[in-house]
Amino acid sequence: MKAITRILIVLVVVAVALAAIFFAGRYGWKIGGFHACQGAGISSLEVGEKAIHITGFYPGSFPQGFCGYYNEERDGTLYVGFRFSGIFGAWETGDFDITIPMQGYIDRIVLKTDRSETTIWSRSGGSALEP
Repeated sequence: MKAITRILIVLVVVAVALAAIFFAGRYGWKIGGFHACQGAGISSLEVGEKAIHITGFYPGSFPQGFCGYYNEERDGTLYVGFRFSGIFGAWETGDFDITIPMQGYIDRIVLKTDRSETTIWSRSGGSALEP
């Protein structure tokens, strides 16, 4: 009876450890903020009165799954970053369709990664996606 109890305890501990690793890979990157974000291809961007709608894709050739986005509003600028993972590429595509609620007035939207910032929309210039 003690052997069965030990085996069950080991199986539960292994299951909890695997779940922790999975969730850390899926959501733990948000602790790093923009330092963990990667570049993304933006297909469309719509700025409404209360929300911003962005659709896009992973720009690389190797399939990466979309893990999520990180955003921050500062001084009328919305900084947004995206995260993709090769582990989740087997189950999900790199395509995303997100809606970000606005807290205040936005003049500019910037795609931000650890090393770069790219303005993808400004109130004066419109969308960088349009010709």
